[in-house]
Amino acid sequence: MSIFNLFSKKLTSELSNEKEGEKYFRQALQCYQYGNQDDAIKFFTKSLEISPNHSAAYVNRAGCYMIQERYLLAYDDYLHAIDMEDRGYAIDAESSKPAALQNLQILKPFIDFAQEKGDVIKNQLLIDGIDQFTKRWAEVLFDQILGNDVHTANQFILEEIKELEEMGGEHQEYALNCGVNHSDFSNIGNEFDTDNAFRMLKSVLCCFSRNSHEMFEIRTGILNKMISISNSNKAGSGNQKVDYDGRMRLVEAEVDIMFIVKNSTVMYINNDADSLYELDKDGDMKLDGRIVNFIFKDSNEVVEIFVAFDDQDSYSMFTMNMGRDERLNYVAQAIFQFMGQNHITNVFSPTAQYSSQYHYTFKLYKKNEKHFMVNNSQSHAYLIGDNIYKSNNADEIKSEFWEMA
Repeated sequence: MSIFNLFSKKLTSELSNEKEGEKYFRQALQCYQYGNQDDAIKFFTKSLEISPNHSAAYVNRAGCYMIQERYLLAYDDYLHAIDMEDRGYAIDAESSKPAALQNLQILKPFIDFAQEKGDVIKNQLLIDGIDQFTKRWAEVLFDQILGNDVHTANQFILEEIKELEEMGGEHQEYALNCGVNHSDFSNIGNEFDTDNAFRMLKSVLCCFSRNSHEMFEIRTGILNKMISISNSNKAGSGNQKVDYDGRMRLVEAEVDIMFIVKNSTVMYINNDADSLYELDKDGDMKLDGRIVNFIFKDSNEVVEIFVAFDDQDSYSMFTMNMGRDERLNYVAQAIFQFMGQNHITNVFSPTAQYSSQYHYTFKLYKKNEKHFMVNNSQSHAYLIGDNIYKSNNADEIKSEFWEMA
């Protein structure tokens, strides 16, 4: 993808707005160089509103749309730039038509798909609603395109999250808070064939690419459901229940282990910690904002340990960030020590090399031996019971929890 750095003219222009257009053009280039595509698009648009005869600005804006995979908008801009040059309206000294033609070839399979099937797919969304629509396409990708192979699906998920992380903005925010260990991004390999899955996902998304919010909602909805499907299909080797009776209280660390989950299989639920809960105004048992998910991961397994912090720690740590990271690291070490001291050998593998990650903080509700956790932004939730583990968007899990309860 070519980016044109010159706001140049082959014709002498006396228009006073050219300087103003160039100013916005330069601002757009700077945003692009820093990976801020949203603002780059905004400034290229302002430049074109003032100085509309620069085909390079259209091609540059199209390049930003391509990075965001808003292919229909990129397609429009490339065609417009080509038409301007063919008609002799463009005043740039350097032709941008070759770059536009080259990128149109890259877009062609997605544009062809959208033109052929876009109306049918958009009608699916209207009939199904967002939840069923994203579930449908997650199942298509997992079952039909990825062959129901958990390892290939996991590769696809990691590659997709890596791509979202690099997009910046709300895409990056989602990537870093979706519940998948972002330290694995750099370890993405090439041993699995995910090309067909990416082509299919990008083709479906292309149909909605004129509406960035709708496209983002569909994309993350499909990905959330694929993460859930992949987790529920992972092998649970060595994940028998933890041999420990009673309340797991880490006395020196002043925390309680509430749940242990390994490879999406629940190994331990702390059923002796009811004293930690309070009754809310509806009479439901609630632990407000004190749960942290400690995630320990190596190439073969994921261990999630949900820890409740004592009330006096919560405000200073998670609201004022006082000593938060040091405290979390200390608790992580205390977890390993507790497992060793109590001869709990099936949680951590002695030969594994774990990376650690923390997700915080969650409110915890308990009803009829089912447990629902949700973060303050309502973007992520967990549902845990004796044989239940789900990690997904808050709305879906919330309704399921209250129906069970």
